[in-house]
Amino acid sequence: MAGGRVDETRRALLRAAAVAASTVAFVAVSREQLLRVLKPARLELSAGAPEGGEDPELAARARRKEEEVREWCRREAEELCRQLGEDSDACREARRRCEMIRVKATGPRSGTKFAMALDVNKCIGCRRCVYACVMENNQARNLRIEWITVLEIPREAALEILHSNIYYEEAPKEDMVYVPVACMQCDEPPCVYVCPVRATWKEPDGIVVIDYDRCIGCRYCMTACPYGARRFNWARPYVPPTEINPNMHILGNLPRQPHVVEKCTWCIQRTRDGGVPACVEVCPVGARVFGDLHDPESPIRRVIREYGVFVLKPEAGTKPTFFYFFGPRRTPPRGPGGEGGGE
Repeated sequence: MAGGRVDETRRALLRAAAVAASTVAFVAVSREQLLRVLKPARLELSAGAPEGGEDPELAARARRKEEEVREWCRREAEELCRQLGEDSDACREARRRCEMIRVKATGPRSGTKFAMALDVNKCIGCRRCVYACVMENNQARNLRIEWITVLEIPREAALEILHSNIYYEEAPKEDMVYVPVACMQCDEPPCVYVCPVRATWKEPDGIVVIDYDRCIGCRYCMTACPYGARRFNWARPYVPPTEINPNMHILGNLPRQPHVVEKCTWCIQRTRDGGVPACVEVCPVGARVFGDLHDPESPIRRVIREYGVFVLKPEAGTKPTFFYFFGPRRTPPRGPGGEGGGE
């Protein structure tokens, strides 16, 4: 999308598909028009994850990490209670969360291949997905690290990323379209290929993970990623004990040490237990769809079947499993006498 020359026909249709008139009006082109100018992403179904369960070595590490994180949390809570008093709400909340901490090593679910899709016609740029991701995945509150970036792109730019703005303060705007970008969980992840210590790899269920204990902070993976989806901790990350998410996975939202790379893992602590990522759950307009590519009845397969999907930078050859699509027109009722309904 971002690179190369784009013919005027494709520009015109993309511009029409990306129109979002306001918070109560979404305009789309027909699926037939779209598929004439966009090559849909191919649905390549691998064997999927083997039988699930915990890897014994990883499980043992998870138990050790659980004790380490709980002890750290207790120390932080003790200091907070000393400052605010044992009867303060913050003190009680911090102690409660510390005792709830569990670090899992849940393996991939049998036969599963996860994927996500985002409806460009619906996204209103509210950044709720960004904020939910920060809270769910124990991202540092002192480093301004966010795993999701929402691009605000002028409608007339026809979704050219080079024209995007990530520092907008109001949304949605009538002349803008919003495109969230995060880890694409590629089937051919260049970040994995360049890691000199094998600290990152792709799991059978499609999630690209990082082992923070192996990462040496060389940042080769950040250079290799075509999507700028990885973040580096330049200082010690800090999460207040009153805000810690006690539901953790050793390959996901475990609190990170300084000088390691981190990124989205599709909330592995949730999805491997049968849930959905926090960004999907929190989206107020239902712009995100998540599911198992091997399940013909899953929401993600329905989107691929009914609308067709495309990916960012297909020329990179990374085969992302994070898709974008243009859903149906959606115009909620505007009150008595107003037009509503949709397709």
